Amino acid sequence: MVKAQKIIRILRESRDFSQEYVSNVLNISQKTYSNLESGKTKLTLERIQQLAEFYNVKADYFLSEDLPIINYNTGEYSRSIISPNKYNEITKNNSEFYERIIKEKDIQISNLIKELESLKKDKEELFSIIKNINKVGKHIQ
Repeated sequence: MVKAQKIIRILRESRDFSQEYVSNVLNISQKTYSNLESGKTKLTLERIQQLAEFYNVKADYFLSEDLPIINYNTGEYSRSIISPNKYNEITKNNSEFYERIIKEKDIQISNLIKELESLKKDKEELFSIIKNINKVGKHIQ
């Protein structure tokens, strides 16, 4: 069940849900949910079914050898590079796995550079607007 606890945590984090949010949906306390993720409280079949419905996966997903997708969650550039059913297959060939990670890293860096350039442009426009407002303010006084 160790993998099940990892899976519920990865699923929660990949969707950017807090433990409090998921615990409210499951109608349990945040502490109880935290104990489920840490393994202090064992997952029951009923709880597995609730989690499966909530995350829209099959219940046996929590008992499988597959791990969830690896997700690079960076807002609009969110990407996944490994599906659960490919995880074991890919890890057998580590070089392919690492090549995919490196390629994904390069894509993410490119996306971040584009985002940074856009933010710099926005900053320059804001400074220009502020400068013009200050000029108008001086003329009014």
